[in-house]
Amino acid sequence: MVNVGTDRKVEVQEVRLEGWSSNNNMRPVDRHGPIRHSSSSPVLVMLWAWATSGAFLISVIRVVVESAFLIPYFLMLFLCGIPALLMELAVGQYTRRGPIAALAKICPLLKGAGVGTVVISFILCTYYNVIIAWAIYYIAQSFNSELPWSSCNATWTVNCFDGYGTNVTAPNGSKSAPEEFFNEIMLEKSSGITEMGSVRLSFLLALVAAWVLVYLSLWKSIRSSGRVVYVTGTLPYLLIGAFLWRAFTLPGATKGLQYFFEPKWELLTHAEVWVNAATQNFNSIGIAYGSLIAFSSYNKFTNNIVMDTWAISLTNCFTSILAGTIVFSTLGNIAHETGKEIDDVVSEGPGLVFMVYPQALSKMPYANVWAVLFFSMMLVLGLDSQFATVEVIITSMQDAFPGWIQKHLKCHEVLVLRVCVFSFLFGIPNITQGGIYFFQLIDHYTAVVSLMYLAFFEVIAIVWIYGANRLARNVKEMTGKLPSIYFRFCWYFSAPLLILVRNVFV
Repeated sequence: MVNVGTDRKVEVQEVRLEGWSSNNNMRPVDRHGPIRHSSSSPVLVMLWAWATSGAFLISVIRVVVESAFLIPYFLMLFLCGIPALLMELAVGQYTRRGPIAALAKICPLLKGAGVGTVVISFILCTYYNVIIAWAIYYIAQSFNSELPWSSCNATWTVNCFDGYGTNVTAPNGSKSAPEEFFNEIMLEKSSGITEMGSVRLSFLLALVAAWVLVYLSLWKSIRSSGRVVYVTGTLPYLLIGAFLWRAFTLPGATKGLQYFFEPKWELLTHAEVWVNAATQNFNSIGIAYGSLIAFSSYNKFTNNIVMDTWAISLTNCFTSILAGTIVFSTLGNIAHETGKEIDDVVSEGPGLVFMVYPQALSKMPYANVWAVLFFSMMLVLGLDSQFATVEVIITSMQDAFPGWIQKHLKCHEVLVLRVCVFSFLFGIPNITQGGIYFFQLIDHYTAVVSLMYLAFFEVIAIVWIYGANRLARNVKEMTGKLPSIYFRFCWYFSAPLLILVRNVFV
């Protein structure tokens, strides 16, 4: 059995924020037993860098809809995203608590912002695992002798157009074979959200498999997920390198890269571009989800969070650019083959990665092997993101109900099992025939709308009520050095102002 709480309850009463001695760098009892301390926090950096990179890879096409996107993306990253990242890491590491307990200690009045982040994380994990289930389904389909999305020669490809090797423009309303496969075969997409339809057994089994993988990776605490990431951290980079080489060699790739990197300056005056950039920054890094606070609460008190901040941000940024390069090289190829503009290649939606990449995979030598490898990479990246989200719920429950958990659940494994089971049940509506509409609705109002309002109240609680100067002194206690004027300026002015302006224009 694992001790999950009684000693921690005493620690909550003893620890105070301002002026807490930096010599007190031993956490008496962590949530699952002795913690593995590390001065450079490689588990946190590696896990979060890959988790956020996976989130970007899945959503990149959904928000990168103008070629002016990269300029506001990087401005928002340096004026808002990176400072907010250090802020959350500092709060988690200093308080040794999850988002609810940490914000309650800093500003009891805005404890609700911490509760909101946990609610958002719970909703997110119920539908995010559906994407992992899609990856599992595609892996299974990749073992067919011929990839089912490789051609238009099927009974379900009614509106399919294959322009490969021809010089014919695609008819209006036509779709690619991967798009037809995704909508007609995998989803069996209904006409709208009012027509939810039935749950497909194969899809249900894929979702069960996804949650089993999450449970087996988290059941022994955060340390077990850290070990998993050490194992899986190398594979995606190797595969991204291979796909990057292949994407560059596709006909029309230059057109896609030009679309991605060449800015249209006139679009910078459009508020939507800046709103998308701010939203993508927070989704990509993981601000206001509670995961950053939860993970950093496991750090050694003297861990260098400033170094972690730059390592996570730059790794995520680098991987995001690589992912975007692959996506738009492939989009350029599809536009070249079909005679369409890139804007018209595919419609927006959460399944765009599953429509774009298969187009390139089907043209590669040994296409089945590459398909298995690619969707395995999607599975790995998706799981890394899911670990972070589920850990928020687990950590917050252990902070809020340590006595009840120890009395009724007895061990950490049972708590993780219950969280996974409840999340699975709440996620079932997403795998019905009309589930994709439900998925998009929930995603918009959680990851786009609600998240940014929570981020605003979180910044106000930490920077304006608790105080940026006090937070800076806390960082000095932990690292021995005050944060630079860049961080303090962004905490006080640019971060809250940009988030507020973004919320006004949503």
